[in-house]
Amino acid sequence: IWAIEEHARSVQEGDLGLVLKSKARHAAISALLNKPFKFEDKPLIVQYEVNFQEGQECGGAYLKLLTQEAATIDLAKFHDKTPYTIMFGPDKCGNDHKLHFIFRHKNPLNGTIEEKHAKKPKERLEDYFKDKVPHLYTLIINPDNSFQIKVDNKIVNEGSLLDDFTPPVNPPLEIEDPNDVQPEDWDDREKIPDPTAIKPEDWDEDAPAQIVDEDDIMPDGWLESEPPTIPNPDSVKPDDWDVEMDGEWEPPEIPNPKCEEAPGCGPYKQKLKKNPRYKGKWLPPLINNPNYKGKWKPRLIHNPEYFNDQHPFKMMPV
Repeated sequence: IWAIEEHARSVQEGDLGLVLKSKARHAAISALLNKPFKFEDKPLIVQYEVNFQEGQECGGAYLKLLTQEAATIDLAKFHDKTPYTIMFGPDKCGNDHKLHFIFRHKNPLNGTIEEKHAKKPKERLEDYFKDKVPHLYTLIINPDNSFQIKVDNKIVNEGSLLDDFTPPVNPPLEIEDPNDVQPEDWDDREKIPDPTAIKPEDWDEDAPAQIVDEDDIMPDGWLESEPPTIPNPDSVKPDDWDVEMDGEWEPPEIPNPKCEEAPGCGPYKQKLKKNPRYKGKWLPPLINNPNYKGKWKPRLIHNPEYFNDQHPFKMMPV
């Protein structure tokens, strides 16, 4: 699956890299850090180079910084569900181009873990997956909760761990009361039909939208007595035609050659035009609803799951 090789378009002899040799299959490789990193008072900087030597159709080249716990000590058991603290790097499938930054946040109330996804970069990412040259990916996370993502030392995304992730680190202080019910007499119609409006006497709801144009005249040369199509005189009934199974044989129709030079053939039908009397179904005009109370919303109550973590930088050690 893996090999140590020079770049396919290497310009420097001996410039080796880790190359994934297999296609269309899951692959991963892991290694221990020289020492664990604890999120305390120093920034975390993750930086590595990726080269999609033949472009990329579907697949990722991201890193996972595994959480320091018993389940991650034996890297021989590393798999896609192994607990991680940070996931960072490029990923693409079809027209969906991503540059992941995900961190797993531990709920200080109940200890549950939830993934937090950084907002999408505003910069275009497509070229990094198709230009077939190396790119340097950098993630910087600071103790003040700020972060930067760079490609080739150019900032493509930045923000705050508190403000720029989905779902947000901290849940809302208040939530809608799930037990609140809209009152039966609550009127949320902003406009209502005018009850005093009366349909005009000359309003004809049955008038058709179009009527025959009596001023339309059949063009000169129109052949009313000639059908638009005629049976093909050259057509021959197939030898295997079975009247009992297939019915009476009839030759297929072809355009009437006498109509080729004429403006038309067959019975002439006058064109239709808009009916000036057509008004459609009458509806009373709308007026402001005197009983309008606005759009109903459930009342807000204190969120029992609320917490306020002002230091999401202090993630689980890696």
